[in-house]
Amino acid sequence: MESARALSLRGGIADEAIHRLRRVIHRGLLRFARNDGRIFQINGCSFRLALAALAALITALPAPAAELKINPPTEEEGQVSLEDNSALVLRRGHSSDPHQTHFVELGYGVTEYWWTEIEGHWESDLGGLKYRTTDFENAFRIFREGEWLPVTSLFLEYDQPTDGKTPSTATIGGLFGKTFGPSQTVINLLLDHDMGRHAVTGVRLRYNGISTWQFIPEIAPGIEFFGEPGKLGSFARAGAQDHRLGPVLHGAREIEEVGDFAYNIGYVFGVTPAAPRGTLVWRLEFGRDF
Repeated sequence: MESARALSLRGGIADEAIHRLRRVIHRGLLRFARNDGRIFQINGCSFRLALAALAALITALPAPAAELKINPPTEEEGQVSLEDNSALVLRRGHSSDPHQTHFVELGYGVTEYWWTEIEGHWESDLGGLKYRTTDFENAFRIFREGEWLPVTSLFLEYDQPTDGKTPSTATIGGLFGKTFGPSQTVINLLLDHDMGRHAVTGVRLRYNGISTWQFIPEIAPGIEFFGEPGKLGSFARAGAQDHRLGPVLHGAREIEEVGDFAYNIGYVFGVTPAAPRGTLVWRLEFGRDF
């Protein structure tokens, strides 16, 4: 969701800059005069230079970032979990995604049908790695897994930015999981909506998922996928959407008297021109019953 917040921040600064230019016009400080037949002047400086400076300011802000994180539809009751969900862009292509994104989460299975988490979100920009948002997540299981019915949970999330300028974001969606023999599949379908002064209007759709085939508990190869088509009712053109797909290796192991360890490590390729050409994605989790 940081992608929307970064985009809205740029839009907010652009609006403010335009507002100030209008005030300059209204005060009569804009002097219309030809500059060698090229462009108008503002107090001796070319209007073209002013616009170029404004564009440089806007594009220098943090780049949009996709959220490459898959939420499980269930958690064990009474288990405390610590997770690291991270992504590292190795081949950028035409994408403007940050080089790194990290989500560190602390979760708890309150009951057999409700789990809750608090997470911190870090992201890299021109100034290095910075703390972006504090996120609050809750999931409520609606349906148990049946012969053909996937386990289904309602997912709710609220992201509070740390800079006081970008909007907060609310997310609602569904988490689905299904097991067929040694094959396990998890899919998230999520809707994001910004709130606040610089909020981007509309509701945005994104999806992610993973499907693995378990040979032994410690080794389960598969594929994972992520996508952000855009606003509901007005998706971006296909080439401007962010869709990624690639191989992943999953594994888990329980150590008696210590806890449960699990990992996912994958490499996803950009399916569309707007997505990075190659991104390393990993998830490390430790859980312990209390």
